[in-house]
Amino acid sequence: MLCGNCASSSRLRAVAYWLGKVTGNDSLPLHNWPGNRSVAILESSARGSYPVMLDDKFDYYATEYDPGKIASGVQPRSFADFQKLHFKDSTFDVVIASDVFEHVRDDAAGYREIYRTLKSGGTLLLTVPYRHEEAVTLRRVDTSGSEDLFLMEPEYHGGGGHTLTYRTYGRDLLTLLRGGGYTVAHAVTDIPRLGITPQSVIIARKGDFVDLPQRESWNGSFPALGPLVPYRLYLLLKYNFAGFARILKHLGRS
Repeated sequence: MLCGNCASSSRLRAVAYWLGKVTGNDSLPLHNWPGNRSVAILESSARGSYPVMLDDKFDYYATEYDPGKIASGVQPRSFADFQKLHFKDSTFDVVIASDVFEHVRDDAAGYREIYRTLKSGGTLLLTVPYRHEEAVTLRRVDTSGSEDLFLMEPEYHGGGGHTLTYRTYGRDLLTLLRGGGYTVAHAVTDIPRLGITPQSVIIARKGDFVDLPQRESWNGSFPALGPLVPYRLYLLLKYNFAGFARILKHLGRS
């Protein structure tokens, strides 16, 4: 399920696939996309190696949720609360939220803020725990008051399993987004040759929906090493930095 070259998961490959379509780069693998710094992309809780590539090619904001840093205003491109974004209206061409909004307490406010900060014709690419066969979202937590009220056994996701899950979405998510002004499509993406198992991707556009091209003209193979070696080294350092630091400190004492 994980790419041996860039460590991407099936879900992240599906996100990259649709990002290629909405940016007109769907005929090439991501690391070969031409750069375009005029395209602004906002992402929440970016994971894997593709954020490094996007940062190299676009005006890319990869944000995390940290209330303290958000309140202090430091690194405004790196920290954001999607329930109350500090960015100006019509800033972004694309917003990516991949398995984030099930953890956002006031998700409706988040979708309104994304709509506000998208340019006309901009696109939200959204993945969440989603059951298209269910008409109504499963609410795990009652957020109508100032305090969370658990309606069932708490469920946590994320690194270390510390991020509370508020809901599992049903088809009323599409209604919620349409009510906020989006034009919405639900795409079950299943492309075995790209290592994409069936993935639900919600494509929500600020403006009239434009049919996305369905061509898949790139039929090559990814190299075993090749141009992604720097990204693999980056990931190795990023996720093992503490361990490397301890080793270097120990060697220094020796």
